[in-house]
Amino acid sequence: MKLKLIPFVVLLIITILLTGCNEEKNKKKYDSAINQVITLENKYLQKEKIFSDTQILKREDTGIIVFKDGKFIELIYDVSGKQIESLYKRDIDNNYKRYPNTKEELEKVDKDLKIIDYTENIGLK
Repeated sequence: MKLKLIPFVVLLIITILLTGCNEEKNKKKYDSAINQVITLENKYLQKEKIFSDTQILKREDTGIIVFKDGKFIELIYDVSGKQIESLYKRDIDNNYKRYPNTKEELEKVDKDLKIIDYTENIGLK
């Protein structure tokens, strides 16, 4: 009975290790894109007077979802107790621009938003 359990435990350990390695690889892959989007969101928040010039949105306080090989990046965070979700789309020059968060526009890209490649700060802490 115990001998049958050993291959299962070994397979489980290998799966956990590979998942962790893949997550770190994806973090490095999307790191500069995420930083670009955080910077853009901070500029937007200050321009719209949601944040003062001294306030900044920090990456560690923001839920991040990368979709379809970095084509879209979503930021999820709280401002004054209200959850904000901002979506950015990569353009042809690999720069990100804020994507309209309307029902009609989101329906156009719904298929792309089902392909999640990376998440950060999402879920239970």
